[in-house]
Amino acid sequence: MKKRFIVLFLLVFVFFSQNNIFSQQKNSSYKSGHEIIVHIKGATDPVIYLAIHHRNQLYLRDSAKVSSKETYVFKGTNRLDEGLYTLISSKRMPYLEFLIDNNEHFELFMDTSMNPTTFTVKNSPEVEVMLAFQRKTGGAKKLSDFYLERRKINDEAVKKDSVEFYDNKLKDLNTEMETYIKDLIAKNPDYLMSKMQKVYQNIEIPDPPVKADGTIDSLFQSIYYRTHYWDNFDFTDKRMIYLPVTEPKYVDYFTKVLYYQETDTVIKYVDMFLKKAEADSLLFRYFVDRLSTEYQGNEIGYDAVFVHLVKNNHLKGKTPWIDEDYLKKYKNRVLELEKTLIGSKAPDIIMPDMQGRWISSNRLPQKYVILWFWDPTCHTCKNEAAELKHVYDSLAKIHALNFEVYAVASHKDTLLWKTTAKERDYKWICVGGHTANIDWHDAYSINAMPTMFILNENREIIMNKRIEKKMIPIFLDQYERIQAAKKRRATQSKQ
Repeated sequence: MKKRFIVLFLLVFVFFSQNNIFSQQKNSSYKSGHEIIVHIKGATDPVIYLAIHHRNQLYLRDSAKVSSKETYVFKGTNRLDEGLYTLISSKRMPYLEFLIDNNEHFELFMDTSMNPTTFTVKNSPEVEVMLAFQRKTGGAKKLSDFYLERRKINDEAVKKDSVEFYDNKLKDLNTEMETYIKDLIAKNPDYLMSKMQKVYQNIEIPDPPVKADGTIDSLFQSIYYRTHYWDNFDFTDKRMIYLPVTEPKYVDYFTKVLYYQETDTVIKYVDMFLKKAEADSLLFRYFVDRLSTEYQGNEIGYDAVFVHLVKNNHLKGKTPWIDEDYLKKYKNRVLELEKTLIGSKAPDIIMPDMQGRWISSNRLPQKYVILWFWDPTCHTCKNEAAELKHVYDSLAKIHALNFEVYAVASHKDTLLWKTTAKERDYKWICVGGHTANIDWHDAYSINAMPTMFILNENREIIMNKRIEKKMIPIFLDQYERIQAAKKRRATQSKQ
């Protein structure tokens, strides 16, 4: 395990209440409270700290003053949350990472070198397994560095036999470590160390099957990976929250593996993920809160995921920890977002243009429509409209304009918005005034200016966020490619 030397930047001095949502339940087979005695040869610290890993930070859980020369005792009537801890010096530097796993009464013997190969433990087989792992990986790292250095020297000297020799050494070392870790997991399946290492193991993906027409199923492996990504994660163990493997795995899944997937696909895998998390109530709470926060106002248009999350969890009574006022806010936000979700039919707006002609937003001849809600007194509107105008005029000049802008002015002074549009030479459709066929503020949940939506040829919303105006042609091109790919897949699935 890599030693973390970024603690100076990540340490957050926050004492959690022992009744917090992640506290371990007291087990009658355990000794009550905790007592961790730490002997640090050469230490001069007046006090040292014990911090637990959670997400990408360290949270202070206990401190111990020097009780006798080079000896510190963390002691309390409460049991500590089980997970990965870092022992930290008074100068905020890490001494050692170790697991508190089951037993909370043990002794650590160490020095100030921060070298785990010199550390020992008494009365904690779980910590001993982790220290043995650290010694093993430390030795393997030294050997690996040596082999890589020798390989480089021989490669530069064009000694192919020697290069091959060190390549084989590296392969053998890698195989040895893989076997060591698999044995560790098999021998100690309930240890947190084993559970942590199991999560680090890659998912084995089968070869893709051959379809009836003789072609390879090109989607099989990516679907298999998304489906089995969490196979090595123990959703029945709330302690996983306090292991450093959980955060990067979660981030990788929801910001890489599922990123830019179709909304329906994301919803499918979010549901699958939360179904697994239901195995432990605290893990479920943690992940529901996390997902709800991150998908609310997501920058690439996953509002539908947020709406689905809330309707199928919060509004179905699965989140009893959320108070009524906050639940009401979630409900109102869902009602607001549902009006303009991607894929939904865009409400038709009919308003008079600058010449007094009534124009429909959904009956324009162009393939795509950009709804642009703006205010002539808004500085941001002015700047973004200038960028939109540059794209619009440039495409029109080369006869490559495949969209129309339907700009709705939000200002009571009709003369003002008309004068502003004329002075700025907006060549797109500008509408406004006191009358319209609908309350467009409500229909599109307009509560800020400017606001933008992009509609496809069926006048369905395909973008409900403001994006860089220069990206509009790229977005539309990508959209058409995706739709064409969907049609091809649909055709292939029928064959």
